[in-house]
Amino acid sequence: MNQKILFLLSFVFSSFLFSQSIEGTITNKENKPVADTEVLVTKNNVKFSTITDEKGMFKIALKENGNYVLEIIKDGIKTNSENISVKGNEKKDIQIKEEAPVTEQKIDGVTITVKKKLFERKVDRLVFNVENSVASQGIDVIEALAKTPMVRTTDDAITIAGKSNVAIMVNDRSLNLSGQELINYLKTLRSDDVAKIEVITTPPAKYEAEGKSGLINIILKKNTSLGWNGSIQTSGSYYGGRPATSTRSGLAFNYQGSKLSLTANLSVGDNYWENTSYNYLTGNGNSDYWKTDSKSSNNYKYKGGNVKAEYKINDKNLVGINYNYSFSNPLEQAKNYTSISNEEGMTNLFSDSKNRNHRNVHNTTAFYDVKLDTLGSKLSISANLLMNDANARNFYNTVTSNTISTFANPISKYRIYSGQADLEKNFAKIKTEAGLKYTKIKNDSEFNFFNINNGEYIVNKDRTNTFFYNEENYAAYVSTSFKINDKWDAKAGLRYEYTNLEGISLNDDNSAKFKYGKFFPTAYVSYKPNENNTFSLNYSRRITRPYFGNLNPFRYYTSEFEYNTGNPYLLPSFSDNFEFGYVIKNNFNITLYYNRNKDNWDRIQMVEGNLKYSIVKNFYNEDQAGINISYNYNKLKWLESNIFVNGFYAKSKSYLPEAVSAPAGYSANFNLDNNFFLNKDKTVTLMLGLWSNIPNRDGNTYYYGNASLYTGVKLNLMKKNLLINLYVNDFLNTNRSKGIEYYPNYNVEYYYKGITRNIYLSVTYKFGNNDVKGSTKEVKFEESNRAGGGN
Repeated sequence: MNQKILFLLSFVFSSFLFSQSIEGTITNKENKPVADTEVLVTKNNVKFSTITDEKGMFKIALKENGNYVLEIIKDGIKTNSENISVKGNEKKDIQIKEEAPVTEQKIDGVTITVKKKLFERKVDRLVFNVENSVASQGIDVIEALAKTPMVRTTDDAITIAGKSNVAIMVNDRSLNLSGQELINYLKTLRSDDVAKIEVITTPPAKYEAEGKSGLINIILKKNTSLGWNGSIQTSGSYYGGRPATSTRSGLAFNYQGSKLSLTANLSVGDNYWENTSYNYLTGNGNSDYWKTDSKSSNNYKYKGGNVKAEYKINDKNLVGINYNYSFSNPLEQAKNYTSISNEEGMTNLFSDSKNRNHRNVHNTTAFYDVKLDTLGSKLSISANLLMNDANARNFYNTVTSNTISTFANPISKYRIYSGQADLEKNFAKIKTEAGLKYTKIKNDSEFNFFNINNGEYIVNKDRTNTFFYNEENYAAYVSTSFKINDKWDAKAGLRYEYTNLEGISLNDDNSAKFKYGKFFPTAYVSYKPNENNTFSLNYSRRITRPYFGNLNPFRYYTSEFEYNTGNPYLLPSFSDNFEFGYVIKNNFNITLYYNRNKDNWDRIQMVEGNLKYSIVKNFYNEDQAGINISYNYNKLKWLESNIFVNGFYAKSKSYLPEAVSAPAGYSANFNLDNNFFLNKDKTVTLMLGLWSNIPNRDGNTYYYGNASLYTGVKLNLMKKNLLINLYVNDFLNTNRSKGIEYYPNYNVEYYYKGITRNIYLSVTYKFGNNDVKGSTKEVKFEESNRAGGGN
């Protein structure tokens, strides 16, 4: 009874203190509610704010009556501002103003031109507002990422400032895909459905500490109406004068009901490419000499699908499921011509291979979200399962004075189980996050090796092996972000991860066990003195764990004289990352950074007599300091240009005698993307772009410079429902990989050139209600990325 009386008194007392309020509904020009929009009320520099709910409703309690300034802020942009007088409880319904990219405001006879923000520097990330970039419309998400500051994309990789191993998220949830499956899925998403892309180079404690490169978060536009839509897309590349093609076709469907949201897509593709390469080992003094020239072809066929469903139980509870499936059966063929010169004399050999690999990948995730209050607090619970089954049939022939034929049948079964809980608790000026996660990784691999004599397959027990790998990860984190005042924001977090792993190789009775626990702190502070300038200072600690395949000690023979192998004793590497960022006028970004990397690992090549092999080892530390600059030029109505420059100094130090550090030095990456609008409506666009890398170094490898030029035309027809892209990649045919690896008694020069110059055509047709986005939620599952490197 006493508790009830105290509650009643406190309620009456608070009502007396805050007997004034303003409430209402925010709508757009179609009179539809606008959710997740900030409403700010100010009097004498004292501010009160709230966020609209899914029905566009808001309510702000005030301390006193009087005159206030009411402002509406949508996606970081002020859309409405007016003076209001409050006497008691006021009701105010507001229709949001749809800003054009450029507006004019008149203040005391002075006309000021205001442009919508393109870049935004938040306390822990750089935001690229895709919907404000005309050049980024009417393309797929892979192409939109290529126009994002610091990001570069190719047909098989995504990098941030030249660094690979990038994790991709959609709506703050990591995709359950990696490698080619990830690229294929992102090609099914349209840039017209993307609100913004966040580049997070120093991820906060909420996210996995895995990876040096950081994260990319793709934020989709919210559903604005009920209904459905769909799209059909087909694309292909033609390689002039070569028997090679690359095709892809896809279907996508979205449905939004009052309770149920559904998204589904299917895609099939057939890629064929050829390449030439060489690997020359040049000896010092009387050491070994090894020279290999290769020609290879690859045919990668795939099909896949994705289904996402969300069900809104009520305004506070949401459940959903996400399922991805992909199947691929790449065929790889190679011919190698090798000469070996050492103390035993000269040996010439020819080897060829024909490899077929069947891979089935299933990803399933389920989630349950509970909203806890009107400030955006929520509890999220999710479970994840990945199953990756691979079965390869690989044939090899080695020809010297006689012919040796072999057959290898590697079979791999990856299983990843994960469960987690994330709690967000928001207060007026402070946002807190905490969470727990458990992950179990299981990899059972068999490597069956046969010698082929007169058509008979004979088991080679010395090269046949079974490898069992088990890993358990436990993680917990806590973080808080708060607004110090109108100009200063801060965020800090701490994550702890504990790993217990074991690898067992049955053939050689070899096992490795490791247990380690590490803390990963993060800290951020930002200062915004005015609308045109934003400063930030960030720090994070990261870990990079080995791919499963790099831990497997199987000897994967490519000829009788060459093989690749993993290392069960391979350890993770760690990095400390510091950044200082500055954004000027929302379209010019400068970032100074320093990275300290310890115990980095990579493959090194070893020679023992007439046998050459590569093995993965931890062998070097690296320091890297640099600056990257992004600028968007859109002052002319007929031109939009995106420029990115990354310059840095890198120094590596090898602590193993098997490898020698590459000389320290400076390097840079450059990317220029131009879009020339050929008509007033900007539906016909001429594209011209260039990327380039000047020589750089990493570990024991020196990489030569590289460059590529592209040009083409983009058409948005039939009220932007028919999208056509036609362009030429690598117009000057200059894209190739070339470098030198340094060792104590020899160097290895390598070269790789594929078919990079091609004509690309993409056609997409959209139908239905384009405002419908379907199911847009993704669920964290970062560990799936580690399975990609071990096939």
